[in-house]
Amino acid sequence: MAERVETQAIVLQRFAFGESSQVVHLLTGALGRVVALARGAWREKNSYEGPLDLLVRGTVTLSLVQGRELALLTGRKVETAYPGLRSDLARHGAACHVLSRVLHFESVGSGSGAFALVDRALQAIETVASSRLPLLLLAFDVRLADLHGLRPDVDQCVRCGSSRQLARFVAGAGGVVCVGCLGQRDEGAAIDVRSAALLRDLATTPLRQLPDPAPATLSRARRLLDLHLEWHADALLAAPRARARPAARRSSRGRR
Repeated sequence: MAERVETQAIVLQRFAFGESSQVVHLLTGALGRVVALARGAWREKNSYEGPLDLLVRGTVTLSLVQGRELALLTGRKVETAYPGLRSDLARHGAACHVLSRVLHFESVGSGSGAFALVDRALQAIETVASSRLPLLLLAFDVRLADLHGLRPDVDQCVRCGSSRQLARFVAGAGGVVCVGCLGQRDEGAAIDVRSAALLRDLATTPLRQLPDPAPATLSRARRLLDLHLEWHADALLAAPRARARPAARRSSRGRR
């Protein structure tokens, strides 16, 4: 039997399906990321208040059947299209950064609780001073990483636990490494005290309470976090490929 769920949702992706329908990826408050079929979304009269577009939040009704990954969207009431994101190129670009991160790290049905974080980030992008958008995006990335248990450790060596002689940031290790634990002298990337402190503060301190960091500090912290997230995003993509590879080999042997 189908289960009916009503929840808030933000549209992450949408694709045409047939002549009048859409397949949409939604980030929901109750279920995490969900893929749903919106039948007749392009018809003049539908239950969704028009076709579904990116960066629109609303209350949706989903019909779920156990064992089926594709849900059925049966209704939607639009709450906001985040209008402040659509009238300014820099703000729209910042919102696209948020969507990209969510699509990389939120798997279907993960239920990580990212909806509130993403909604707050999109509202903040609408109103924060343009000069603080880079800091806001850095804060969002740190907190999304934390939500998935991927916050980079900048307080102690991730290999031995020492807080002394912290030397380099090694993305694959998950944070800083001390001099004694480096595999080679140029392993990872250089890290300084100010960049490490910024990454630490962004995880716990409200953005409005943080002063603007020096541009060089912000740039270094951005580079380190990008290295960290890119490494983990690649690892997440590689995992299903590694699991599928032996099955593919068995299949080809069977054909021979």
